[in-house]
Amino acid sequence: MSESAAEREAAGETDVRQRWGVPRFGYYSNLAMLWIGSRVLWAGYFLVWFGAIYFFVFVRQARRASMAYLDRLRPGRSRLRRWWDTYRHMIEFGMLLLDRAVMLVSPRHGFEMRCDGREHLTRAMAQGRGVIMLTAHFGNAEAAAPNIFRMGVDLPIHIVMYQESSDATERFHTKHRRMLSNMNVISTTDPLVAGVKIIAALRKGDVVAMRADRALTGKAVRATLLGAEVELPAGPFMAAALSGAPVVNVYTCRLGYRRYACVISEMRLYGDDQPGTGEGREERVARAAQDFAECLEGLIRKYPLQWGNFYDLWAKT
Repeated sequence: MSESAAEREAAGETDVRQRWGVPRFGYYSNLAMLWIGSRVLWAGYFLVWFGAIYFFVFVRQARRASMAYLDRLRPGRSRLRRWWDTYRHMIEFGMLLLDRAVMLVSPRHGFEMRCDGREHLTRAMAQGRGVIMLTAHFGNAEAAAPNIFRMGVDLPIHIVMYQESSDATERFHTKHRRMLSNMNVISTTDPLVAGVKIIAALRKGDVVAMRADRALTGKAVRATLLGAEVELPAGPFMAAALSGAPVVNVYTCRLGYRRYACVISEMRLYGDDQPGTGEGREERVARAAQDFAECLEGLIRKYPLQWGNFYDLWAKT
């Protein structure tokens, strides 16, 4: 396969608009929450509790998806307990969003961030082939980015995310993510262009960070998560197989009030130059997806309410 063909294939299987749900409340509501949270964080949390009531009552799809997800972790609960757990899931999601907004707007945010597994990231960079950082809609993934240079990263960083200028919520995030201003954003609004940019960045030896837990459109790869098959986006794992870049999983978990931990997994390789595997490309892509799912599951079981899963992932299989 030629380089251009490989890039096109990776692009076709990389993110498109993979989002669960529709942004609500718009630019000024988000700005008001940021203003309050930046000054009195606990007051922002108080408002999150009321916002969660709206989502619990009126966003039925999200409520049902949360219940289905938590049923896999906590089967046999009473109806009242299922409702309460889902409401708490929505509260936790809102708190994570508020924390993220506060942490990304200014370096003087007052949050503690520790790092576990920094040596795995150092080893990955030493390979000299670029680095793929995989994460999920779990915890506060983007909050790790401003701290990444303190972890010894001296390479350009590209963050793969969806950006739609016509969406008020997206405009809010784009304007107020000031702590990400020194990082290049690869937008997935055009999946072909995004895929080409991802492969090009890795071939230059740069770092590419992307989420790999949502596959609503485009090609998908199956993996086992919480005891059943799910479909994950093939793009991130195809990029790992095509580029041969080392892969680390990076998650930022909320430990408590203003306390977070960035957790970095061991480095893994999925290129076609690994001795002794005898795997074809499809097998390597499948192995990468399963490794990702197993890492994510370990954290889900530890922090079940921190996965922003409001879409029934298992219903697609």
